[in-house]
Amino acid sequence: MEATEMVREALRFDLRTALHRAFERGEATLSMALPVQLDGSKRSVYLQVKPVLQDNDPARYALVMFIEGEALDEDSLPGGARFDRGSEGETVKQLQEELQLAHSRLRATREESEATNEELRAANEELQSINEEYRSTSEELETSKEELQSINEELETVNNELKLKLESISRAHSDLQNLMAATDFGTLFLDPYLRIKRFTPRLTELFNVTASDEGRPITDFTHQLRYDGLADHARAVLKDLAPIEHEVQSLDGGWFLVRLRPYRTVDDKIDGVVATFVDISERRRAEEALRESEEQLRQETLLVELSRSPIFVWDFDGGIIQWNRGSEELYGYSRQEAIGKRKETLLRTSVPGGTFDELQQSLLQQKSWSGELLHRTKDGRLLTVETQIELALMSGRRLVLESTRDVTDQKKWERRSKLLISELSHRVSNTLAVVQSIARQTLRTAGSEKRFLELFEGRLDALARAHSLLVEARWEGAEFAALVRSQLGAYLTDDPRRLVFEGDAVMIPPDFATPFGLVLHELATNAAKYGALSAGTGQVLLSWGVQRESSHRRFMVRWRETGGPPVVEPERVGFGGTLIERGLPGAVVQREFAREGLTCTIELELPEDQHNGERG
Repeated sequence: MEATEMVREALRFDLRTALHRAFERGEATLSMALPVQLDGSKRSVYLQVKPVLQDNDPARYALVMFIEGEALDEDSLPGGARFDRGSEGETVKQLQEELQLAHSRLRATREESEATNEELRAANEELQSINEEYRSTSEELETSKEELQSINEELETVNNELKLKLESISRAHSDLQNLMAATDFGTLFLDPYLRIKRFTPRLTELFNVTASDEGRPITDFTHQLRYDGLADHARAVLKDLAPIEHEVQSLDGGWFLVRLRPYRTVDDKIDGVVATFVDISERRRAEEALRESEEQLRQETLLVELSRSPIFVWDFDGGIIQWNRGSEELYGYSRQEAIGKRKETLLRTSVPGGTFDELQQSLLQQKSWSGELLHRTKDGRLLTVETQIELALMSGRRLVLESTRDVTDQKKWERRSKLLISELSHRVSNTLAVVQSIARQTLRTAGSEKRFLELFEGRLDALARAHSLLVEARWEGAEFAALVRSQLGAYLTDDPRRLVFEGDAVMIPPDFATPFGLVLHELATNAAKYGALSAGTGQVLLSWGVQRESSHRRFMVRWRETGGPPVVEPERVGFGGTLIERGLPGAVVQREFAREGLTCTIELELPEDQHNGERG
């Protein structure tokens, strides 16, 4: 609350004026006596205001004092004065004082107003100056704004250019990254001090480096190459600015082509070395294979030239271009006589069942032809030759390689032996069927290659021994006792009790001789491995005979083992057991696995025409 609001109304104007002088001008003020109603009576009050200044305190203060004066007679006041003649002088005096007070107040007010006007005028001038400065500043700001706008446009243009360049650099970087990842060879970038700047992923297969090793000298790392001169060669490239290229071998036997070149910047400054490592193992192998192939070709060409087998080369569209020694000997024409002649004219070639033109068309389509041809020699002999022809395109020429073999005498012998072959065909086919069955079954049950060979050779020997007996008997049959001796002869020892066999003289048909030999072989093999013949005290008794039943003859065979290891019946029947039980067509076979030894009985019905073969 302001101080002027806290005093009586009669004092407010004078207090406000005095405070204004104290604060604005720093002047002290003492007012005239001011009539104030106090406690129900009029009293004169003097108002005194002094400015107060304190050291180090920027705030301004004023001291206000109210001095109470004498009491005033109400009759002497202008409002209650009496208008008689005696008091007229006093009234005039009072009025003059009030007028003087009013003049003083008016003068103070006028001074305050003038001071205020001066302040307002100064403030106005100051505002005008500020306005001018603001207008100047505004113009400068406008100019700065235009300049900033221009700079902004330039910056935007530069920014777009930088953005385009950045995109271009980003694409170039992506292309470089993909190029480095896609290259099928290792590339190493070194700075002038041989420190790693960059490398492709394939380089890690040769050098033990990682991405975190960039900036380190390449000499700090091991590699998989037999190449100790990398650093020296890199320094030589930096010194001479000449590329170096050579082949080195890796520790695992591969080969690499190493190229070292100076690293040139876009402004053609040397800033290091670029080393590339290209895997040329395949090329080296191909070159080696080519050298070997050329050497082999040279040797084969020499062999062809020296070979006594007729081999010659002729141009499909021309004549003979190569004629070896074998061709000279077979056809009688020398090399000089044959070279340049058309093959079909020189040898008067004819194709059985066709023509030479048809042979050429087939050769064009299939690139090869084989068969028999008829050739005439120089002395007029007609030869039947077995021919192998190959067509090859070499240096734009269609060359034909022909190898022939004289089969004239062979054809004669083939015609002579055809009758013999047809006669033996039936028996051989049956024998082969038996061999195939033995091979398949033995392979299925052998378990190992060694076991298969052992079993298969034994069975083939048994089959061969049976066939030998049949051949001696001109395939009319086999005497059973001879068959037994041929199959069991390997098991006969100095002790005659080990293997005893007895029986009648019986001739068995050829169809039964072969399987019976295999059955005896299997029984003897099993006895030698698992049965009586595997122990020193073991014994085998083989007996046979013929029983007549009306018009039938039944051949009885009994195999009995004793003294061997305890016999245990096998859990499954192998191929040997199957061969024993089912190898003889129409036979009844029984095997008894007694603990003291195996007993096998075989009953077989013999054809009627075999009774003459029995001997008592």
